[in-house]
Amino acid sequence: ALRCNQNHPTPVTMMVPQARRRRRGLVTSLFRIGPNVGQRCLRATNPLAVSLSIVSCWCAFRMLSTSSAPRPTVEPPLASAFASFRATARPTASHRASSISASSSSSALRRGFRSSAGTSATTATAAAAAASGNAPGTAGTTAVSPNSDSTVSSSAVSHDAYDVVKVDDVTEYGARATLFRHKKTGAEVLSVEKDDENKVFGIVFRTPPTDSTGIPHILEHSVLCGSRKYTVKEPFTELMKSSLNTFLNAFTYPDRTCYPVASQNLKDFYNLVNVYLDAVFFPRAVTDPQVMAQEGWHYELDKEDDPLTRKGVVFNEMKGVYSQPDNIMGKVEMEALFPDNTYGVDSGGDPQVIPSLTFEQFKSFHQANYHPSNARVYFYGDDPVKERLDLLDSYLSEFEENKVDTTVGWQPLLKEPRKISGKFPSNSEEGKYMASVNWVVHDSPLKSEDKLAISILSHLLMGTSASVLRKALTDSGLGEQVLGGGFDDTLQQTVFNVGLKGLKGDEDAEKVENLVIDILSKLKDEGFPEKAVAASINTIEFRLREFNTGGFPKGLMLMLGALEEWIYGGDPLNGMRFEKDLASLKQRLKDGEPVFQNIIKSMLIDNTHRVTVSMAPDTQLEAKDQEEERKELDGIKSSMSADDVKKIVEETKLLKEAQAAEDPPEAVATMPTLSLSDLDKKQRDIPIKVEDHKEGTKLVTHALSTSGIMYLDMALNLQALPMEDLPLIPLFERLLTEAGTQGKDAVALSQYIGTHTGGLGVSHFISQKANGAAVGDPSSVLGYLTLRAKCVSEKVDTMLDIAEEVLTTAKLDNRQRAIEILKETKAGLEAAIVGSGHRYAAGRLSSRFTVADHIGEKMGGLDYLATVKEMLEQAENDDTWPALQKRLEGIRSALLCTKGDKRMIINLTADQELLDSSRSQIDKFVDRMHGNSIGDASATKLHDWAEEAKMEAAENEGFPVPTQVNYVGFGGQLFKSGEEMSGSAQVISKFLSTGFLWDQVRVIGGAYGGFCGIDPVSGLFRFLSYRDPNLQGTVDNYKAAADFLANIELTQEELEKAVIGTIGDIDSPTSPDQKGFTSLTRWLVGREHADLQRRRDQILGTTVNDFKEFGKRLQQLNTEAKAVVIGSGQAFEEAKDINFNLKNVL
Repeated sequence: ALRCNQNHPTPVTMMVPQARRRRRGLVTSLFRIGPNVGQRCLRATNPLAVSLSIVSCWCAFRMLSTSSAPRPTVEPPLASAFASFRATARPTASHRASSISASSSSSALRRGFRSSAGTSATTATAAAAAASGNAPGTAGTTAVSPNSDSTVSSSAVSHDAYDVVKVDDVTEYGARATLFRHKKTGAEVLSVEKDDENKVFGIVFRTPPTDSTGIPHILEHSVLCGSRKYTVKEPFTELMKSSLNTFLNAFTYPDRTCYPVASQNLKDFYNLVNVYLDAVFFPRAVTDPQVMAQEGWHYELDKEDDPLTRKGVVFNEMKGVYSQPDNIMGKVEMEALFPDNTYGVDSGGDPQVIPSLTFEQFKSFHQANYHPSNARVYFYGDDPVKERLDLLDSYLSEFEENKVDTTVGWQPLLKEPRKISGKFPSNSEEGKYMASVNWVVHDSPLKSEDKLAISILSHLLMGTSASVLRKALTDSGLGEQVLGGGFDDTLQQTVFNVGLKGLKGDEDAEKVENLVIDILSKLKDEGFPEKAVAASINTIEFRLREFNTGGFPKGLMLMLGALEEWIYGGDPLNGMRFEKDLASLKQRLKDGEPVFQNIIKSMLIDNTHRVTVSMAPDTQLEAKDQEEERKELDGIKSSMSADDVKKIVEETKLLKEAQAAEDPPEAVATMPTLSLSDLDKKQRDIPIKVEDHKEGTKLVTHALSTSGIMYLDMALNLQALPMEDLPLIPLFERLLTEAGTQGKDAVALSQYIGTHTGGLGVSHFISQKANGAAVGDPSSVLGYLTLRAKCVSEKVDTMLDIAEEVLTTAKLDNRQRAIEILKETKAGLEAAIVGSGHRYAAGRLSSRFTVADHIGEKMGGLDYLATVKEMLEQAENDDTWPALQKRLEGIRSALLCTKGDKRMIINLTADQELLDSSRSQIDKFVDRMHGNSIGDASATKLHDWAEEAKMEAAENEGFPVPTQVNYVGFGGQLFKSGEEMSGSAQVISKFLSTGFLWDQVRVIGGAYGGFCGIDPVSGLFRFLSYRDPNLQGTVDNYKAAADFLANIELTQEELEKAVIGTIGDIDSPTSPDQKGFTSLTRWLVGREHADLQRRRDQILGTTVNDFKEFGKRLQQLNTEAKAVVIGSGQAFEEAKDINFNLKNVL
């Protein structure tokens, strides 16, 4: 885990509604380049957006969005989430990655993944190299079939309960797929056999809603709250606490609901499958109205004289969603684009409509949709096919076939374009307007080859900062940040969306529309340059062949790809293949067919189903909405009889009692469990070899199977810079790859990178140094700028040449691009602070205690926003720009003084044969870097940031923003420097997050998430909440956690469950490139394998007394801990027991 630069914001994948189409993620991508935080994901049960395994490679693996449609939402497990909210995360443990972009569902395989600083992502086992041949986009590279050494059974497995519909090999991924149909119910089952121990199961129901009450979303939450066989209140949290899962979640799309799980342990895997099957078919939620009240909405009244309020997890979640301008705009867009079908309503729920949902409607929706006849079931991995089918049949056989019609209707194309306007809450009206141009591009099914062509066209138009349409919008100067990502085929009908935010006024909306249409018209007539086409095809093809799924199970990606057609009655295997379509598309281009021009003409220019949306800021809207809600609730209460009021009070009391009640032992006993004997006692090691190279440079290598791909991490010591220059680093990084070089303009450079590599980009990390088993010195810090790239073996020389070129000749004098980057960053930060306030609260809180976190706040936190505004003013002013440019040039000169101990580090991950064969190329590259003419030979001093840092004392800080929810942080230094901290602290933190905080902050309090975490290097402990309707009450709950632990009594079974779940977090599978980078950072900060093994031993040896002692420490922390809150002004007014220093951030 590392400090990650704000240019590549935290990959938060929180719940977002179907209409939120502002940040279109590239299929299966999690993040965007620059300030566009990747939040376009699924609505999900678990609110914790990021897990440490993702954050630890985030600074190098930002994923660039190029698609544009409604997103489902997903959030990963609680325990691993906290570390991801660090401003400085630590390279200590590899936690489970269980968050995934909604866009994964569409073209999940065709489009692949994006990465570090601007192109492809590098976060999973590389399965292949880029394409071979001379067609556009091949770049002369060598094709390698992914996982080609994998074997599958040669014949289909038969089963008495199923008919075999189809059997075929998916040669692209070395898998055998069999499509079954359950004889009794008609359920379709896709069984994928693959030599992969990370097994995946998913059951998916088509669930198109007819209104915006949020039934699909609320039901997705609710079915996991107890079932026929598993009678605890929250089986989902029990699994989070005590399984070895590598993925555990549920998420809601606009037209389907998915329930996927994954595990490397066969016993655990079937436990997960059983719990999920029982949950979806036999949930407690359809017989107990309290479940819908808790997860959906309910009136709350503690006393008869109290004002009436509404609460509910989804209700509060969606209030947070619709506090964000981008999401409000997305809702307006979707309603206008789809006036006649299900996509025009919000499957996640509109807070103004959710309270109209009744329990009878809720129950009827489950009965109609959650039936085997409406299900698509998926299995993947190395488990026995017969056992899969037996297990599934034990549930399906209880049902008869039911001919329910859940077909998603087609939206007829509009006969003429429309213009729509709307408003959103804002603190200021200056420069806050937004506009977008949107199309629905077809009203009948597309062929898979057409979808592939569309995905490549989307990359051509919007895939990088140099892509023609994206660049034209940026260069126009009309706004601050590009919105949308082009085409998105997540749903049955593909949409195209693009726009700008930060416009000066409503009148600019027409200018945006005209610009978009003009650029597209020109492209329709003239086409794209051959080099641009080659680069985009190579980029997409590299991703497809590499099949880099990051921390996510490969089987999950395949499932989402299969669903792309399967959910609409098509062939699931079409979504898992690409070879035939890719070859055909290349041949058509080679033959001179204007493929992309034809698409632009038919789907965009000649298509009248176009909606232009303009959004205006309203400084009174938040207060107006709150006042209207208060009046409505007061009116409802005044219309109640005395008995009605008493009934609400009684229902509130009963619900809270039920929420607070412990599960009885007989209910707990129904949950399937593992034992400590199922755990590996040994910490997994990563091969590492460190060599002294010339002039103090270190060469670090990791011999791992990468199927012929070389992963490069080049690190330059940031301590060559004074601390005052560090806030300029995010801008510097982006200029290196986006401003062009002396030999290539920005467009040519982007195309060259896309043609010859799988991605190249620049980021950074800052970390406190480790101190063995003890807490580290808060003033001990290190930092590196990292250039990260990947290529096939034949392109190592070219990749190294590009790395040298961007580092030594990037045009740091490109003032226009600097201004554009700063505008984008400013707009992105402002949006992220409102939508992901927990991350900024966490960073702010930590910044008062360690130098590393202090620097993180300056480079990516709330303070950084103020710095960005200052830099933007400097860049726009003719008199001050030269000084800013000089500082940027000075940064390069200092960093490129590469001679000296650890001033430059080369980290390589590849097959041993490739490491050996490329050694001479690496040696020459190091020599060239040492001999560069840019580096300042006199800049040999490494700065002591601890002396330069101006640390501020911790205080209670409040940051009012236009929102209806709060992000509440609370904590401090739990373990002091030099104190030893046991690995048991990790067990206890997870236990608190999945137990006490889940119950008190989420279930009873109504927040979308409540969690905590301990940093083993700094000793900092922090509580955080997400989309929280409360403030004071949440802080009170945080404080109550201390007494809860100090007085806890745990059974041996409960203790073992907590240990098992923690080990599951640590042992999640990682890809070779992740392993290589993680190993590098561990070496740099001083985390040795022995330290990790000791921590593992301590986790396995956790006792009840450890919990009690931890609680006593928290009791002491309560006396000095501080709160940092980003939330609504009203919440601060009501929090009278905390003396906040209120500050304006926006």
